Amino acid sequence: MTSSRAQALLELALCAPIAILLALGTVAMVQVAGARSGLDAATQAAADAAARAPNPASAVAAAQARFSSVVAGYPLREPTLRVSVGDFARTGNVTASSSAHVNLAWAAFLLLPDELTLQSQVVVKLEPWRTHRPSP
Repeated sequence: MTSSRAQALLELALCAPIAILLALGTVAMVQVAGARSGLDAATQAAADAAARAPNPASAVAAAQARFSSVVAGYPLREPTLRVSVGDFARTGNVTASSSAHVNLAWAAFLLLPDELTLQSQVVVKLEPWRTHRPSP
């Protein structure tokens, strides 16, 4: 084997593990970013659904249903949603808060935690025509 081949083999042996670690770290960060945007999207969708509901009970039910359907498409574990509709008055707000976990156990050798907890919160104004009570 010539010295240039040996040098190339040595360079590959030294650089390949670093390149692999950088690639796996990038994959882990992309997974977290995707999960984060999914949780944000699900929380926004839940708040929007609640803001269009005709009453507080259906607002919470609509928010939970919408959150569950959106969050199902993302790699999130144990997603939870809390919805506050306040007094459900014409000028009121809906606040949706959520949390979920992202499993990173596969990347433990990168010195990342096994699991990250993500949180999201959205405040949306109630749609005024939905909260209008008809005159008698």
